[in-house]
Amino acid sequence: MSKKVLTYITAIIIPVTLISGIIWAFNAADADGTIHLEGNETYAYLFLGLSITGLITGSIALKATNEKGDKISKKTILSGLALAAIFFLWRLSVAL
Repeated sequence: MSKKVLTYITAIIIPVTLISGIIWAFNAADADGTIHLEGNETYAYLFLGLSITGLITGSIALKATNEKGDKISKKTILSGLALAAIFFLWRLSVAL
């Protein structure tokens, strides 16, 4: 895959996820401002999947900036996946 295509994919996924998540949060909140996940599990899983996809593509694109040429190597993909996994596990440990 070329760097340009991955950059475009990342530039689409991350803003769409952020903007749609904010819009959904404002619409799903009740009068107190709390969001109840009962009945909204599908949306929560959708945003979780999009966020993880954005994290993975973003970290691969970040690691690909150091690479020469237009193609992304397997080593860059694996190191990007490792970076995404470390960040995800760190955030998971902070949340627990």
